[in-house]
Amino acid sequence: MRITRQFWFSMGHTLHNHDGKCVNLHGHNYRLLVTIYSDVLNDQEMVMDFGNLKRIVSDIIDRDYDHRFLVDEKDTRASALKLVDPTVSVVSFNPTAEMLAYTIKQQIIAQLVNLQVSNLILWETENSYAEV
Repeated sequence: MRITRQFWFSMGHTLHNHDGKCVNLHGHNYRLLVTIYSDVLNDQEMVMDFGNLKRIVSDIIDRDYDHRFLVDEKDTRASALKLVDPTVSVVSFNPTAEMLAYTIKQQIIAQLVNLQVSNLILWETENSYAEV
């Protein structure tokens, strides 16, 4: 059985070593769909309480992504951006939609007990998403 909950957040980023417009500083209004899977329902006959899923995912989003600006540590602009604004998050990966989806999924998995994230979709725009 599966349950899915959606979330929204706004975040800015720049893509390191990119030859398109996304090398510029810019932002998106993201839509995140998280699907949790279990073969067995809990004692309340649920995969997981939607409120618990909301708390886990919202804590991650609020702490690391919402209204943040992410820049890859390999980007030569990273230290200057951090100096201008200490809230800039210098991360160890290029903050592409694919890597953001993968990283968020790993963060959620670390909070789950006896459950799996069967699917995670991160919409970067109305027309484009990454799925992991």
